[in-house]
Parts: sequence; C-alpha cells; structure tokens
Amino acid sequence: MVSRIRGLGAKKLSYAGRITLINSVLNTLYNYWAQMFIIPQSVIKRIEAVCRNFLWDGSLDFHRVLLVAWDTVTTSKKEGGLGIKKADIWNIATVGKLVNWIHSKADRLWIKWINAIYIKDRIGGLHPSWRRCTWVWKSICKVKEKLKDGFVNGSWDHHPKGYTIRSGYDGLCSNSIAAVWSPVVWNNWNVPKHPIVTWLMMHNGMNVKEKLFKYACCADDLCVMCESQTETVHHVFSECVYSCRIKAQLCQWFGGTVPDTIHLATVYQKSVIWKARAACLTAYHYHVWFQRNNARLNCCLLRPEVVARRIEEEVIRRVKAKLGGANVNIDWLALIEGYQA
Repeated sequence: MVSRIRGLGAKKLSYAGRITLINSVLNTLYNYWAQMFIIPQSVIKRIEAVCRNFLWDGSLDFHRVLLVAWDTVTTSKKEGGLGIKKADIWNIATVGKLVNWIHSKADRLWIKWINAIYIKDRIGGLHPSWRRCTWVWKSICKVKEKLKDGFVNGSWDHHPKGYTIRSGYDGLCSNSIAAVWSPVVWNNWNVPKHPIVTWLMMHNGMNVKEKLFKYACCADDLCVMCESQTETVHHVFSECVYSCRIKAQLCQWFGGTVPDTIHLATVYQKSVIWKARAACLTAYHYHVWFQRNNARLNCCLLRPEVVARRIEEEVIRRVKAKLGGANVNIDWLALIEGYQA
C-alpha cells in the first residue's frame, strides 16, 4: 500500500481521485489478506492511518487537522460518509465467510480437514476451548460469536441468497440514520470532483477564517472575497456579495432559482431536470470555494460572470455526456447554445 501511494503521483490527485484510489487499489490489496485470517489490531491501525493520511494530505505523513472524523468518513454514502470500508469490521466480515463454510460443510479440502480434526461429532460446532487450538482457530470462533445474531434457524438473515461478505459487513456496522442530502451530493450526474466540497460543507469540515481565527492561524476573520463580514460557511455560499452575483447569473441562465442542498433533497426526483439542478449546485459550491482559496492563497479573484460561465459550460458538457443520444425533452436545454435534447 505504501509503495502504491509513493509511485502513483498521488500528491497531485484531487479528493475524488484519492477516494477512488483508496477504494479500488489500497483496499483491494488489504482485502486479499483479510480473507485468510484475522489481521492483528496493530496492522489494522496502520492500514487505517495510511488511508487516512493519504485521503487528507496525499502522503504517508499527516501534517493537517482532520476535516471530518474518520468514523464519519467510513460510513456509507447514504449515511453521510464516503463509503470507505472500516478495516477491522471488513476483516471480521471476510472471515465470516469461512465460518459459514464450516457450518454448511462446504465441499473444500480445508473444510473437510477442519471437520475431521476439530469438530468431528462434537455438539456446538465451533468452540475455542479445546486443547492445542491454534490462534487462527480461536480467531474464527470469536468471529462466529460476533455474527451469531445474524443467523436465524441456521441461515443468514441479511441476504436472501445466504451469507455474503458485503451483507456480513452491513450487518456488523451500526445502522445510522440516512442523510437526507446524500442523493444530491452523490448524484451520478455531478462532475466527479465537485461533490466532495458539498460533502465537506454539510459536515462543517471547511477551514473558513472564522474557524482559523480561533486558532490564531490568520490575522482576521473577514471574508477574503467581500472583506466586509465574518467568513463562515453560510456566508461564503449564501451571503457573500461575490457568490450571490454568481448565483444570480446561474439563476438567469437556468431559468429559475438555484436551491440549497437541503431544499433540493426534499424534492428528490429521478428526473433529468432534477439531476441537472444537483449538478449545477455542486459545481457552484466547488467553484466558489476554489475562488475563495485562490483569493486567500494567491490574491487573485476572477469576475463572477467568468466563474458563472465556467459552471455553465461544465454542467452543459456533463449533461450532454450523460444524455448521449437519448431523446429527452428538456425545455431549458434547448436554450443553451442551441442544444436540442
């Protein structure tokens, strides 16, 4: 995992790119070993540290304050997280597959050996108290105890086709309340790098000057775009004169208002126009925050009309790419650069 991070130019990846790399590469390397035995807790903590440092800092060494708690990051996207797996629970769920094979007496040489040596005709199946038990066997017995509530009358209750690693993982994770705004943030019509800013905003994970000023990281707490009011998350995206001019331009282009995330989530629909609105909203959050950082770090700020035009162009390209050759009637698309849906 460490060599992959050092060799992929990961420092230059966006948050969206790092999340994809963690889920598709780093967790895949870990998953191979997790299906064989219970991994020691010291290794689990090191694996989580590697993923956490890479996500927030793009390197192995961490030099920043966590923007969002790791327990929140490792929840599912429907529950307000990023969908990164919890390493310890995933390890238990994968070993649970071995437990299921032992109970069902699967036609595998290892299972036959287990039944012949350890279980035989003993009542109770898996039990760790027998003499000369190995550490691996004791670990498997502990996993059995953690999963026993999911088995009803000898069959797995969380999936109609029996035990799967994914259903075992979901059964072990505490089911928290679903985030009402998750369909807006993780709408598949959004440009992939845009949703993370909206996600950080919903978790109050943005380093606005109000927060930085409390820790003496900046000289004042005034907004860097309007320089008139305290820079809070609400001010940056809803009250700042600069961002309001961008939003007004988008409203004129869109033929209506650009709602906030919560309001858009309450009228959730699967229509194309709703998905396009969600794409426009996340693009607005991304570009406003980009301009805020550009103003603070480089003392450079583009005109609101230019930023609004960039948002329009990105949304148009994304909508056209998602529609493909489909014959969908969308009124406002006909007004955009003569595009006929």
